[in-house]
Amino acid sequence: MSDIASSANTASLHAESFHAESFKEMLRDKNLKSTPQRIAILHQIQKSGHISVEDIYSHIKKLHPSISLATVYKNVATLSEADILREVKAPTQKQKYELASDKHIHVSCEKCGKLQDVHVDVGELLGSVMYKTGYELSDVSAVFIGVCAECAKAQAKNRQ
Repeated sequence: MSDIASSANTASLHAESFHAESFKEMLRDKNLKSTPQRIAILHQIQKSGHISVEDIYSHIKKLHPSISLATVYKNVATLSEADILREVKAPTQKQKYELASDKHIHVSCEKCGKLQDVHVDVGELLGSVMYKTGYELSDVSAVFIGVCAECAKAQAKNRQ
């Protein structure tokens, strides 16, 4: 199984392991109030993997009709500042968010926009970059851009 495929399976396993009580504990550990809106936001991000604030809002609005887009933005910002969420910035896509779990990089399909986790030795990558640049690094945020297998297959089919 490839690293990408295994990372998708691992992500779904991690996602399923979180539930409302885990989210409440996560919030408590960061001295944040556990509100139904925050739990719903975390659950939607867990369910989606990588999701924009606007998409979170469209899903949450069904469960919490009184919630505003501004409230979702404010809560996502608070959860990001508390290192519960991590921003994923892929070129040509809206900014997305994921649960901050293990360190990993991403691949993004320039055709369909799919964004996937790739688990690599981030420590080795950081060490190599620090050695080459002299920077003291603490984290990595990388998105590799290309064409996913499904889109490549469709492209090849269209060329025939």
